[in-house]
Amino acid sequence: MGRGLLGILLASIFLLAGCLAPVAPDWGSDLSVERNGDGTFTFTSSMSGETINTQYTERGCMDGAYGADKSGKIKFEGYMSASQIYDSHSAELSEDIAFATAAAVAIHSMSFEDAKNLRSGEGERVEVKDWSDPVAPDTGAGTANLKKIDSESDSSWFVLGLIPSSENINDGVAALGKYHQPVRITGYLVQTDEGKVMGGLWKSDLEASNDCTARPGNQNINQMYVLVTKIELAESVVSLDGDHDDEYTFGDVSMLGRTGFILFLLVVGAGGAVGAYMYSSLRVKMSARSVALTLLGREGVEKAAQVRQDVKDAKRSGMSTPDERRAEQRKEAKKNQPPQKKEKSKDDGFGSFSIDSALSSGGSSGSRTEFGSGSSVVASDDAKRVEREIEESEPFVPPTSTFGGGAPVSSSVSSAPTSVSSSKPQSSGPPKASEPAEKPKVRRRRAVRKQAEPEPEAEPEPQQQKEFWNDEEEEFSDFSF
Repeated sequence: MGRGLLGILLASIFLLAGCLAPVAPDWGSDLSVERNGDGTFTFTSSMSGETINTQYTERGCMDGAYGADKSGKIKFEGYMSASQIYDSHSAELSEDIAFATAAAVAIHSMSFEDAKNLRSGEGERVEVKDWSDPVAPDTGAGTANLKKIDSESDSSWFVLGLIPSSENINDGVAALGKYHQPVRITGYLVQTDEGKVMGGLWKSDLEASNDCTARPGNQNINQMYVLVTKIELAESVVSLDGDHDDEYTFGDVSMLGRTGFILFLLVVGAGGAVGAYMYSSLRVKMSARSVALTLLGREGVEKAAQVRQDVKDAKRSGMSTPDERRAEQRKEAKKNQPPQKKEKSKDDGFGSFSIDSALSSGGSSGSRTEFGSGSSVVASDDAKRVEREIEESEPFVPPTSTFGGGAPVSSSVSSAPTSVSSSKPQSSGPPKASEPAEKPKVRRRRAVRKQAEPEPEAEPEPQQQKEFWNDEEEEFSDFSF
């Protein structure tokens, strides 16, 4: 609800400032009028999309009489019930003079003073449906329908198409955007060189008082074009040269004026915003204090306030909180920490594996590398120890088969450096469980198959059962490709 009221208030301010007022035609581009000084004027208009240039004659008034030879000005006054400001015109208008009009008004004829005394809402209201033709508007329901005004009507009207005679008048027609106000328009009627008065259907029976104030004729309505030299409103004036003391200015506001309104907006708008912020902040603090009193009690609130004051005093004295000290320590540690150098691994074409690092680590571990036929085997310390034990032990003799008449079994002998002793025959029986539990790891190397020489037949053991299924399978690998 409050936001809606605020929006309405802002919209009203813009209306008062004239920000939403219609804009007059662009002088010199859309429309320009030049008075020739010999009782004629020439206008140039491009408001229809095409450039039109035509000359007309000024028709004045003198002692209540109209004529082209009269130099006096005519005054149309009353209560303005409707108005229209043009920024373009339809190309279908029949009269060239229509393209020179910057605005059109419908005036309920009465004296200017009587119009000033009318209160808001008391004047006649005209509903306009279409106002393409400046002197022939299409009107509908309202307190007054201009299409039905005739000799028997109770009210009399002027429907005027206004032609600005200067740039200041052209800019000042924006003041007519606010209708339902008193108005007095001063100027000249427009006629052709042949003496034809330019206007709508009813234009020839216009009357005038001795001071050349126009009065509607017998039909109670007159429709005509006027070359405007002055516009008077209730509290401002639009003059020919813009030097009037009460000159109207676009965006002007009644009583305050444009400057006064800007100052009022700054004082009330900005000051009100600051005041509203301060008031809302105060209310929030009061609400928070009330909640704190309810939850903590008066004594708790006083202690909290004292703690807050102590913290402020400590900060002023240069003390820092534990969090601040830890943050400072972390900053110092980061500053003192030496920058870490990242070692770049050299890629030798084998991915992330480095041959140089592998070869350099071999000397420190005491291992050696043997190369052969494109493959390599790295011997560790344990393998060397087992190899020495095998060399110191007795040579291995392959067992002979007892099946098939005791024929010896030929087998392949490893190319390991072993020696066969003829003086100490090797038993062909399987190893017993009482042998050492440690099983030496056999170093794998490239094996070469060759025909083993037949071993001398061993003397059979007396009635000893040989279990060939328990013989440990010899581990031989062929690494040849």
